[in-house]
Amino acid sequence: MVKATAAKTSFGSLQNPDHISNAVIVHSSFSPNGGDSYCIVTPGADHYRLRIFDTATGTIKNDYEQKEGDGKWTCIRWGTITETGAAKKKRKSSLGSANSPVLALGHTNGHISIYSLAHGRAIHELSGSHTGKVNDFCFSKNGTRGYSAGEDGLIIEWDIVQGAEMSKFHADTKAVKKIQLNHEENMILTAGHSMKLWDVESQEVIKNFTGHASAITNVVFSANDKFLASTAEQDRFINLWDCTRDNQQEGNITALTLDNTVSHVDISPNNAVLAISEEGTAGLWQNAQNASGTSSSSAKANKKKRYTTRACDCLVKVESSRGDKAVIPLLAGIFTPQGQMILARGSTIKPVFEKVEFQNEDGSLKEKELIMTRAPVTGFLMDESAQAANSLKATKKAYDESAVTVVGTSDFALPTPGLGEQEHDGEESEDEEGGAKDAAELEGRTMEEKLQDLAVEESTTNSSGKKSKQTAGSKNKYSTPKANSLQQMLIQALHSNDLQLLEACLTFNNVEVIRNTVRRLPTAYVVPFLTQVIHKFQQKPNRGEALLEWIKAVLLIHTAYLMTVPDLIKKLSNFYQTLDSRVSVFQKLLNLHGRLDLVMSQIEMRQQYEAEDTTNEATTVYVEDEDDDEGEDLDLDMEDDDEDDDLVGEADAFDEEEIGETDEEELESEMSDDDDEEDSEDEE
Repeated sequence: MVKATAAKTSFGSLQNPDHISNAVIVHSSFSPNGGDSYCIVTPGADHYRLRIFDTATGTIKNDYEQKEGDGKWTCIRWGTITETGAAKKKRKSSLGSANSPVLALGHTNGHISIYSLAHGRAIHELSGSHTGKVNDFCFSKNGTRGYSAGEDGLIIEWDIVQGAEMSKFHADTKAVKKIQLNHEENMILTAGHSMKLWDVESQEVIKNFTGHASAITNVVFSANDKFLASTAEQDRFINLWDCTRDNQQEGNITALTLDNTVSHVDISPNNAVLAISEEGTAGLWQNAQNASGTSSSSAKANKKKRYTTRACDCLVKVESSRGDKAVIPLLAGIFTPQGQMILARGSTIKPVFEKVEFQNEDGSLKEKELIMTRAPVTGFLMDESAQAANSLKATKKAYDESAVTVVGTSDFALPTPGLGEQEHDGEESEDEEGGAKDAAELEGRTMEEKLQDLAVEESTTNSSGKKSKQTAGSKNKYSTPKANSLQQMLIQALHSNDLQLLEACLTFNNVEVIRNTVRRLPTAYVVPFLTQVIHKFQQKPNRGEALLEWIKAVLLIHTAYLMTVPDLIKKLSNFYQTLDSRVSVFQKLLNLHGRLDLVMSQIEMRQQYEAEDTTNEATTVYVEDEDDDEGEDLDLDMEDDDEDDDLVGEADAFDEEEIGETDEEELESEMSDDDDEEDSEDEE
């Protein structure tokens, strides 16, 4: 079975817009046991899209989009389950066996959905065990059990039919990226950066492998379960590991090398290895398990064994038949039970599948470098009916409207024929006399004059509700109508397949005119018109703003009719993919817009600063002589201030001394007066 890398893969480095889509591949893989189906997951604006192709016919069998609220898909794995009850009897004739192909879809919220190709929907939900996102899932052969590996390091064994957890164990303290069950279903491999081989029944580690420096993306057991192959992110090596229980060697047997990062790997029943690189080429190795020679069981021999690498025995490449000989990228590959390999190449929108014979009858490789020249698939966004129309275009004569007048009944009011009325000068005669006079005049008039009186006149009504009368001398003849009805022009263009007239209709960009025209368009022309507009939108995306108004009007107004068209999904699938491809670069354009906005704002600020500082005149001028004079004057002023302060201080001190002396004299005089009074009292 082919595994897909967890990292997003793109072929943007190969500059060949004719057959390469810039859409990012989230996952792509063939169904096991022959590769009858091929699934590919591409990102959209806010969700993932799963498409399943029939490799025999190249047509889409299933188209499934991620539901809101389920979380993004984190892993996808092929498997089969056994249908029971009425569903089994109902689909026994169509499926041919009790086993129904399914896909396990892991989510970021820890849930696992089992998507059935026969039902076209998720028929089982597994949830309640993982606390983080699910990184990988694998099925048992009978489809009753499954094993999941999560970001929380847990390995959960599930009962798929009941949707219940059977058992679980901790495989690692870190996240487990890959999980794989061997063909005998007695060993299971878990991989993060390192790898562990477990016994399924006892849930004990059989042996440890050193693994890779980066996160492991693919693990595949050989048909006899004696060795396995592993690849990792940003790693061009395919390491082979011994899985036998008696050999406890932790190192790899050998390493197979490519020139670029490996995205897919598969092992054939005769132990040949097929690997697809991110640059779109493939490598083949025969007898990969004998790459390092005969292994020895002694520890001394294992210690002295030298680490070896091995280049591919056959390089597979697909080149364009045009003069540039550009490489058409390979998307995925798988071996078939008949000794062939199926390769998916070209665009992610409409891949091409091809069975390739790579070995002779004796089992040897045909060539060391298998270069296939194929015509690039162009116009993969077109419908098949459009290609037939292009082939008929050269022999079909274009419609010429120079001598044709298109009249639409809804564009003008039909005139009412009648006899022209004449005005007479003077007073009106009585009815009987006027009637007799008219009869007499008609008898004497010629046929030409009578025909001129039978001119067609338009029925116009004035504000008072009375018909307006024409003058006697004017001729009431109707002018030939112009072909100014957009609806009639559009119908005529679609009926005659006149592309020039259709382009003239599509030049109108008034939203009200577009909606009125589409509303009056007959239902028989809705699908042909929608196909033509989508085809023009895919050919020239720069016209998308104008053409999307027509597409939106058709989808909104004729929704009820379009829902009754049986093959509408096939007609609109390429249109949806085109929109997804355009939206995929929206985030990059936003980043570029932000950077350009930052640069332009810096330029604007710099220009504004230069505009404000237009002169180089100094705001302050320093003159040395004037500063010295000012300094001397300042010193003199400071000295005068000091002298004034000294004088003020001396005056204050003198005043304090005088006040102190005066106080002492007054005190002494008071004390002497008291003594005199005491003496006088004693004498008395």
